[in-house]
Amino acid sequence: MKAKINDLIQTLINITADFSDLIIPKGTLGAIVECYPNPEAYAIDLMISNPKVIGGFTYENVILSPEQFIVISSQSISVRSPDLVDWVMGTQPNIIPMML
Repeated sequence: MKAKINDLIQTLINITADFSDLIIPKGTLGAIVECYPNPEAYAIDLMISNPKVIGGFTYENVILSPEQFIVISSQSISVRSPDLVDWVMGTQPNIIPMML
C-alpha cells in the first residue's frame, strides 16, 4: 500500500468531488482517513479554502487511487489539526510539502 491512515497527501490532478459538483484543484492537501487494499484506493479528507467559514476551510471526502496523489508526510497529522492549518496559512515551518 502506498499510504496509511493519517498520512498527509497532495493531489496530483484536479479531482471531481464525490458528493458535489466541486472541482478540487491539483495541489490540494488532505489526509488519508481509510485504506482499501483491493483494488487499492484511499478515502481522503481534502482541505478546501473557504474564508466564509470559521477556521477558513471546509473539507471534502473523496476516494482516490494511488496515482492521483503523493504522500507528503507520514507524521500521522490530522487534516483538521492546527499544525496543518498553520502550515497552509504560512505560519508552520515544520511541514514541508513536495511542490510540483
